[in-house]
Amino acid sequence: MTYMKDELKNYYDILPDHGGLDALCKMELPQELHGKVALDVACRRGKGVYKLSEQAGKHGKAIGVDWRADMLGLAREGEAHAIGKAGLDKSNMLFVQAFPEMLAETVGEGAADFAYVNCILNLFYDPAEALAQIRRALKPGGLLICDTVLSTGPRKASVVAEARALGNAVQAAPHRKDLMNWLASAGFDVTSIGAVAGLKADPALDAEGNPSMPVATSDEPVSFVATSVRVYAPDSIDRHERSLLKDISKFR
Repeated sequence: MTYMKDELKNYYDILPDHGGLDALCKMELPQELHGKVALDVACRRGKGVYKLSEQAGKHGKAIGVDWRADMLGLAREGEAHAIGKAGLDKSNMLFVQAFPEMLAETVGEGAADFAYVNCILNLFYDPAEALAQIRRALKPGGLLICDTVLSTGPRKASVVAEARALGNAVQAAPHRKDLMNWLASAGFDVTSIGAVAGLKADPALDAEGNPSMPVATSDEPVSFVATSVRVYAPDSIDRHERSLLKDISKFR
């Protein structure tokens, strides 16, 4: 889907930039990123990129993408310190400004081995299109880890829309079936999907655990669960079959 920059800018310019965006989620990385290219979408102040940079090492690269010039400025300010902390002799980081729905303008097709999204997918203008853009940026067999919040039941579109306008990433959570549909439409290998559910998330709590987040009025019989989702871009490996064989082998 094609969007006009003004359309996206108008949405993101009024999106609240506090609370909920990185609440309740931890950055769980693959065991081996050395020499790989890692992409952090909506990187904010760059802390995730610094961590990816250290893991990727001098032969790899960490790319941070965000639509907020001020956030990217803060990320670049901490780049020198991160280089020293990681023991690198030069930067392997790149910070670029782009909307999640327009990654193709700044990140090449098949450019990344790994992509990460930390607890803001629910507030993207078009989560399904953002996932399609991430899928495009990944190499075949590339891994996406999305730390997010999911709903235990179907959602009312009006409540989700109000929660998104309030910047409440928890209350804007989609049902797990909606996320599966987005990933399938984006072209990910949904047979490879894995998810680890964490604690229940309270939509009224901010990132520090204070009850200060604005909440949409709702009578929905649902709750919200912090969830880490892992899914691969398609390649020749049948990970579903591999997983089944591994499970079966336990009983031999």
